[in-house]
Amino acid sequence: MASVGFIIPGPISGNRLRAAAVAAGIVLCVFGARGPEASAKEPSLSAIELFDGASGPAYVQLADVLINGKGELRSCAGAETGAIEKSAYNKFSKLVISAGGVLERGEDGVMRYASSEGQAGQCVVPENVKFEHNATFTAAAMADSADLRARALATASDGSAAASPIKKGVKLVFVAAPDVERAEYMLAARVGNIPGWQNYLSKYPASPHTDAAKKVLAGLFVGDGEKAMSAYQKSARSTAPSYSDLKNARAQMDQAHAVLPNTEGETKLAGEIRAGLEALAAKGKNELDAYDKAVKSPGPGFVHLENAKSLAAAISQVDPAFAPGKALQADVARASDAYEAAVHAAETAAAAKQYDEALKQIQPYRQFAGEQPRVAHVVDTFYAAYLLQGQQLEDSKDWQNAIVSFQSALKAKDTAEARDALKSAQKEYSATQDQAAANAALEKSKAFELQKDMIPAYEVLVGLPDSQRLLVRDEITRLAPDYITAASQRAKDIAGAYPTIQGIGDERAVESAYAFLEHTYDLSDDAAAKQDFQTRMQNLGDELSTWFLDRAKHSLLKPLGSGTELGWTYLKEAESYKAANLEAVRDQMKMADPAHGMHSKLSIRVQFRDQTSQRQSEGFANQMESAIAAGLDTSGMAVKVIRSGDTVREGVEPDFLIAGDVLEHHIAAPPTVESIDSKYVAGVHEVPSDEWNKGNRAVDSASEQLHTAQAELQGAKTKGKKKEIEQAENEVAAAQKKLDDARALLDSIAKTHTEDIIRPYTYKKTTYDVLNRVVLQFRIDDSFNNQKGEPVQIPEQDKKQYVTITDVNASDVNGVKTSGGMPDLTELQTQLENKAREDLIARVHEKIVELPHKIYDAARQKEQDGYMDDAGEAFMRYLNVAPADQIEERDHSEKFLRDQFNFQVFPGAAREPLRKTPPLEQGMAQPAR
Repeated sequence: MASVGFIIPGPISGNRLRAAAVAAGIVLCVFGARGPEASAKEPSLSAIELFDGASGPAYVQLADVLINGKGELRSCAGAETGAIEKSAYNKFSKLVISAGGVLERGEDGVMRYASSEGQAGQCVVPENVKFEHNATFTAAAMADSADLRARALATASDGSAAASPIKKGVKLVFVAAPDVERAEYMLAARVGNIPGWQNYLSKYPASPHTDAAKKVLAGLFVGDGEKAMSAYQKSARSTAPSYSDLKNARAQMDQAHAVLPNTEGETKLAGEIRAGLEALAAKGKNELDAYDKAVKSPGPGFVHLENAKSLAAAISQVDPAFAPGKALQADVARASDAYEAAVHAAETAAAAKQYDEALKQIQPYRQFAGEQPRVAHVVDTFYAAYLLQGQQLEDSKDWQNAIVSFQSALKAKDTAEARDALKSAQKEYSATQDQAAANAALEKSKAFELQKDMIPAYEVLVGLPDSQRLLVRDEITRLAPDYITAASQRAKDIAGAYPTIQGIGDERAVESAYAFLEHTYDLSDDAAAKQDFQTRMQNLGDELSTWFLDRAKHSLLKPLGSGTELGWTYLKEAESYKAANLEAVRDQMKMADPAHGMHSKLSIRVQFRDQTSQRQSEGFANQMESAIAAGLDTSGMAVKVIRSGDTVREGVEPDFLIAGDVLEHHIAAPPTVESIDSKYVAGVHEVPSDEWNKGNRAVDSASEQLHTAQAELQGAKTKGKKKEIEQAENEVAAAQKKLDDARALLDSIAKTHTEDIIRPYTYKKTTYDVLNRVVLQFRIDDSFNNQKGEPVQIPEQDKKQYVTITDVNASDVNGVKTSGGMPDLTELQTQLENKAREDLIARVHEKIVELPHKIYDAARQKEQDGYMDDAGEAFMRYLNVAPADQIEERDHSEKFLRDQFNFQVFPGAAREPLRKTPPLEQGMAQPAR
């Protein structure tokens, strides 16, 4: 047995304390000198001592434990600090050490004892502390004198052979009998790390403490996982995320799951890991989307595929079975395989000098040439091959094929070298083409000249493009005098043949004579000749202007403005000559201008009516009318809008009518009221606790058992039989523990508890089924062609349900609260009105866009029916508003007007040709430019 003497405590320790004790005459009592008879009077205690040995935490199992020769301690509750006098010490109550109790010395040096593990300990000091000469001691100093005497049942877990003194950190857990499993459990708890708990569980996979140990170990794994997850989350905000931390967090989670599945901590950590993986998968998806976008755009972006590949690999390392990660990995693999297949095919074709095939294969990825050397090599090979081919063709003066080769090179790479080479080849090719065309024109000119037909001989040369005309300029100069003579004579012959214009054939002939005189005027250097040409031009201009004015009046007199645009075009023709009748022409234009202003655009009257009888619709129709008008004004189309209240000149009505109606416009919210049964707390009252009564009976029963055990122990001691005494002591200890446990449980239970007084009541639930409905309708009538449009209906409906809870008692036991509210019906209706208005404007715009083609279709029908004047008016109105992209329709309209009316200038043309005018003497009418 280990025998350790204790010394009288004091404020000093060591040799100085012993010296002071001897000087003061303090008697040192050594319990090791007591005989068997004395020891036998104290109960036999067993304990597990936990201490920090040389190699770390350890334990030893002890029997016959005594502290200062006693199996009891004194309570110093409230005196943990400060000096304690002898009188105070003697008043400290005694605590009997029993099985289940725990004695631990803290870092402050004070010993604390708890009747059971898990309870808060109270300050204790050992028995038999001697005070001499009015000495005072602190609780920590008295703890220094605690002399632990016990018998080690086996070697300590660290190999030491005896009990450890009660130093700071030492813990004694008193047990009814030696318990190795419990000792190992407490050692693992003292070690407090993963290896310690793993060591315990490897020895005791199924024991009373296994579940608790698993819970602690799983918690440690989760804790390490949370640290790793926190480190990953911090790194994820940087440019270099630590995927190893995320992988470690997953590994720790898996170990926690293997120890104890689905703990709260594991579930929370699993959620964080999943969120991290989902974020990586989403980021990878975004990178892959960016790569796909880059494949379809001219810029770089191959790095996005590499980023997506890295993210997919990171997810796979953490959790290979993560579904979004597997999907990302599959998508990345498909994109990578497609790229690799294309590059390999391109490289193979380039090696075989199949350059067009190589570029075709690499085409989707050629924009990655700056990022991927393999792509750049294919592109460079293609470029170099075609550049060299173009240079070789250029050397052989095959300009046309050289141009094709240089253009092919530029398809691969846009370089200054290839651009300059292409420009040079095109220049040479154009020069060759120009020379060939000029030579052909010269041949034709000479043929006409041989036939003494000088007008086509000259015009075939001046009609060449500028670059080609320069090559024949000398021949043009040579032919000019003969052309002047011939053209002047031709104009004279025509003028003589058509003294007045009787029809369109005459008009064309006189216009050609006017054109001949314009050309001769420009070419002539003789002043007298120019004066003669000028006079003749004026005469022809007067004749043409008179004809056009007459035709204009004829068209403008047609009923309902059905010839407005033909008449206006004739007036513009007449005005262009600035002839003697110019004032009459302009007077006529002034009278025709209102009708032209109306019919030269898509003139539309907008009219909206309210067909409902509800007062809540008042003003809504006007709002719709204004919305349509505003939408048309800002549509960018050639539109003239006439509101229903606007007045127009008599006989000048818009060509189209938008007739709109408000068919439905209402909102309703009928309520459905329900009375709902519920309960509320009307008050509280005290009720005896069944648990406390049960606990109190348990205390009484345990107390009786303790008294019985103590009586049996007293009887055994009287007989002096050691074996019976030991057995009786164990029964006393067990009974004492049972009593202490019962008292502790009773202390934790309230003697009475309050219960709520519950009473029934009803509250009100009101359901509002809101029906909000707007139905609009419109049609577009063609007034010019007397056609009714098909009605277009725009229904808008919104159904919503609102629930209000009212008359709720504030103490409702089901947690019901007053909630909900009736919305602003006016605001709801306004929202639906706005939506209907937007849809109406969009649908009207769709129909308005179709109107030009409808005008064209009507014109074609009139043409087929043989109504040429009506068809001409419709084609002119179509050209006023036709979009530029309706090329085929515009061409047909212009051809019809050119053939049937000899018009040469049309609305919407890129530019109107200028009529050349020679300088005239003052006072003479001036042809228009």
